[in-house]
Amino acid sequence: MALAKRTLIFVIVGAVVLIFGLGGGIYLGLKFFSQSEPASEVKEVSDPGPMMDLGQFTANLADPETHIVKLKVTLELASNKVNERLVDPGWSVRLKDEVLRTLKNQRYDSIRYAEGMEMLKQDLRTRLNAMLPKVEGKVAVNRVLIDEFLVQ
Repeated sequence: MALAKRTLIFVIVGAVVLIFGLGGGIYLGLKFFSQSEPASEVKEVSDPGPMMDLGQFTANLADPETHIVKLKVTLELASNKVNERLVDPGWSVRLKDEVLRTLKNQRYDSIRYAEGMEMLKQDLRTRLNAMLPKVEGKVAVNRVLIDEFLVQ
């Protein structure tokens, strides 16, 4: 008799746990895997800012083995006022120097995949904005865009 009650209690507790587990799984599945925005809504995308082509770069990477990176860099600037300030050829030389110094510190394994390339772009943006004057309280470079990318 006591064994039957104990078995019945285990069956009921097991069924309750199973029901809550299924319900929680369905809830989490709907929450994480459902679309957060209806497909009919289009996200608002801002127009690109003025572009500044820095040209093509080839640099040896900081690896014991010989690896090189070759890329073409374009900067998306914050405004036309930034573009007007950077017309001076001196800025172009300083920007190119900073890009080359940043590339020379990179390692093959850290930039050969897409995530590494994104980290390189963010590093370049941070370093370039640190050396450039702010215009109207904003950083000068919104995005670093890579037109071509080759790592060997």
